[in-house]
Amino acid sequence: MRAQALNIGVIGRAAGYALVATAIIAAAVRFDVRKPEPISTVAKPAISADPLAGELARCQSIGLAAQTDAACAQAWAENRRRFFTYRRAEPADEGPPMPPARSKPEDR
Repeated sequence: MRAQALNIGVIGRAAGYALVATAIIAAAVRFDVRKPEPISTVAKPAISADPLAGELARCQSIGLAAQTDAACAQAWAENRRRFFTYRRAEPADEGPPMPPARSKPEDR
């Protein structure tokens, strides 16, 4: 009995094993469990010229103690007053005024 020079079955099985091993490695790399540090969801108060915003930020930072704080109650009342008060929007300064629109000449 003479052995064949190329045994196709053995080569096919070896290629199949290599393909499965490559798929397992690719899946392990794709589903790496290490994750970056989560981004903080607490918003940092922006620097504002409005003193009410600073007071509201202070009240938010002290937590439940703000319920008994008189300054916080006053700040919340002012915030509600501002929120529920209707004010017309003021026109923005857009430079020199536009000339009046020309009216259509009447039929003479």
